This record gives sequence, C-alpha cells and structure tokens, in this order.
Amino acid sequence: MAIKNVAIIGAGGNLGPSIVKNLTSSPHNYNVSVLSRQESSYKAPEGVTLIKTDYSPDSLVSALKGQDAVVSAITTSAVPEQKKIIDAAIAAGVKRFIPSEFGCDSSNSVTLQRVPPLNSKNQIREYLESKQDQIEWTAIYTGSFFDWGLKVGFLGCNLPEATMTIFPAQKDVLFSTSTLDFIGRAIAQTLSPSIAPKTANQRLRVRSFTTSQTQILAALEKATGKKWTVAEADLDASVKDAEEKLSKSDFSGVGILITGALLDPKCGNNFDYNPSNELLELPTEDINTVVKSVL
Repeated sequence: MAIKNVAIIGAGGNLGPSIVKNLTSSPHNYNVSVLSRQESSYKAPEGVTLIKTDYSPDSLVSALKGQDAVVSAITTSAVPEQKKIIDAAIAAGVKRFIPSEFGCDSSNSVTLQRVPPLNSKNQIREYLESKQDQIEWTAIYTGSFFDWGLKVGFLGCNLPEATMTIFPAQKDVLFSTSTLDFIGRAIAQTLSPSIAPKTANQRLRVRSFTTSQTQILAALEKATGKKWTVAEADLDASVKDAEEKLSKSDFSGVGILITGALLDPKCGNNFDYNPSNELLELPTEDINTVVKSVL
C-alpha cells in the first residue's frame, strides 16, 4: 500500500519547515502531521495536523497510530531519543521510519572518528537495521546544508562583510552539499508510490551539487560583483582545537569537526561517485543560482 499519512518529528528546527512544505505541496497528496511536545509553542501550518505528546512510550504509540511513515528531523543531541520513537512506531504499525541523518555520511568509519557526536546517528541506523523485519527505514545523507550554511557562516563565509576563510591545503577538495528545500523534496520523493519500494532499507546519498571552497568563493564573487577578502587558516590546527574542546564537553567546535570531515576525501562526502538523485528523480541544482537566491 502507498504511504499516505506522514508524521514529522522536529518540524520546528532548521530543516523541519522545508520537510513540511514539500510533503504538503507534493502531488502525492500526503496527509501530514507534526508531533509536538505539550509545552511547545509550535504552530502547524494550514492543512497540517498537530499532535501533542509527552514523548512517553504510551503517548508516542497513541500519536503514531494510523501513520504510514515517520520522518525525524530532531537535533543531533537528541538523536538517541529516536530509539524509543522507533519502538513506538513499530508498536503503532508504522511502515517506514526516516531517521535524522541529513548531513555527512555517518556510516563512514573515518567520519565517525573525525566527528564523534555522529556516532549516535550510526547507532540509530544500525538499530533500524536490526528491526527491519518489523519496520522499513531509509537513511538519507545530504552533505552540509548549503543555503543555511552560507547564512550562518559555515565553511568560513561571512556574507555581511564579504569575507571568506579558506583552508589552502583543502581549498579544491570536492564535497557534496544540499539546500534545505532540496532535502525536503528528496524526502517527499523517497516516500512516493513508485519510488518507496526501491528506497526501503536503503542508504541514499543525494546532493544539490558537489563543490569546493574555491568554487563557492567564485560563486559568491560572481553573485556580488566584487572581490571578496580572503583569510587563510590551517584546518588541521582548527580541528585539533575543536577536538580539545570536545574532550572537555565543549561542543562549540563541532562545526569545524564537520568541516574537517567534508574536506577529507576519506570520509566519502563526495556523493558524485554514488548518487541517489536519479533514483529519486531529482536533478541537481546550480551553485550560482542558489548563491544568488541566498544573497
């Protein structure tokens, strides 16, 4: 049977609105619900059902009754909480669970060494694999959030000041990245009637495009029509500093650890070698067009 009823967890985060938008606007006519804590002030968009839960096992089972699929977009720090949500989904008869991945390939052992907080994502996927006789799953790796990243200064971009920090030794390393809207479309396609059977119990790697720091700088200069100020930094030294912070439970350097993984070919974050775009019938995007839209 086709997937029609889809529940979203984490709809209020950075990615959540794009998931809601693309599921509700999909030609496949999904019935979309959002799970929200009792005390949350989240307001569901028109046409979306809001389901309040205290996230206890019984409350989750009740909330997920009648749902065909669950899409989780919860924050990385809360990823371990997905285990009880998966158990509740199984008890409620949910067919498909999409865990909160949407970033670096957390199934890559080098990535897990570089970014220890991602181990929890890998553990959840392994848990889903152990339960796939009871519930289907799909893990979707997207690379970094490109448009969001430009706005918040990820990868060294400072839009207001027209400056960019470049890591010279890694400036031409290619890595895959996706816009928030593209990720939302990928999720909607993953669950669509003709594609869902092919995405069951699969790890998908999708991207808006594959790029490098050099190419991003060129796109920014083209879009703004001016030369940007470039500073150089040592990525290895920055990563070492971030690792020291993490050892003291200071998570402020996790962004640099993720950057280190994106710019390390051994982490497998160039999805051009094995993309799932064609399976999902999703064309890539143009970096210059995306950068212009962000600015």
